[in-house]
Amino acid sequence: MKKTLVGMLSAAAMLSIAGISMAEAKTLGIVALLANDALNIDVIGGATKAANAAGWDVKVIDTQASADQANAAMSSFAVQKVDAIFVLAFASSSIGSGLEAAKAAGIPVATWGGEIVDGIVVTTSGQTVGKDSIDYLLSQVGDAPAEILALTFHPGKLCIDRGMAFDEGVKGKDNITVTYHEVVVPGQVENGNAAAANWLTANPAGGEKKLAIWSCWDEPTQGAVAALRQNARTDVTTVSINGSPQGVQLVKDGDMTATVWQPAFAEGEAVFQAILDSIAAGDAWEAKTIEIPGVVVTKDNVDQFMADHPAQ
Repeated sequence: MKKTLVGMLSAAAMLSIAGISMAEAKTLGIVALLANDALNIDVIGGATKAANAAGWDVKVIDTQASADQANAAMSSFAVQKVDAIFVLAFASSSIGSGLEAAKAAGIPVATWGGEIVDGIVVTTSGQTVGKDSIDYLLSQVGDAPAEILALTFHPGKLCIDRGMAFDEGVKGKDNITVTYHEVVVPGQVENGNAAAANWLTANPAGGEKKLAIWSCWDEPTQGAVAALRQNARTDVTTVSINGSPQGVQLVKDGDMTATVWQPAFAEGEAVFQAILDSIAAGDAWEAKTIEIPGVVVTKDNVDQFMADHPAQ
């Protein structure tokens, strides 16, 4: 009887300790643009690894690229009283109500590709990899007359930044004509395929102009590459961004000209560390933008890139 009582008390003590531990565990709430997108997966993986190493739990909500769902997710996290919120690829101007909910709950917000506004402690920029992509494309086009299909996506802040870099790159170049197509999400691969097929019909092979397709991320380009295969076209330069495993493999296979790898996993880790630093600094913290250089992956360096990044 005495042993049983002691055992019960010991178990109760252990539960009590576990309860205290659970109560003290912190939580990072991640609001994903597209949770099944390769780059979103990488940044979530980086943030999760860093958070878990610090003893934090992680919760992820997939918004399917809906700003309304992003605001609802942030508000839900605010009600849950998570300790920090990390929003992926939404413009800060589109998550106003979510920011207000987080601010009212005293929760710091980090963004991946958003602007620095009140309530956001850290963000990242997509303009660097955007500039790398258009610089490479222009190096392939040169001064010759050229037609470019640009696959854009304005609900995504990273694509907005990359698009700004693209626009700046082609600005004032009289030899270049750009056809813009806004990609539909979900269904970005299929939409990229349809847009490219229509554009190829309007730009048959054998013309005097150089042809190129630029996309603000890999998945629409996967669809565009399929359209090129279906039409037996080998006369089109294709440049994309993200450096997803699928994109890198397309470069390896010779189906895509180049993809700019963005180190999203490292960005996720760096953003979480900045969240920790901002919490520790309190009112002394100054919001900052993290920029980590990417890599332009082409046929010339794809083998070395794959050797250096086996996870790709």
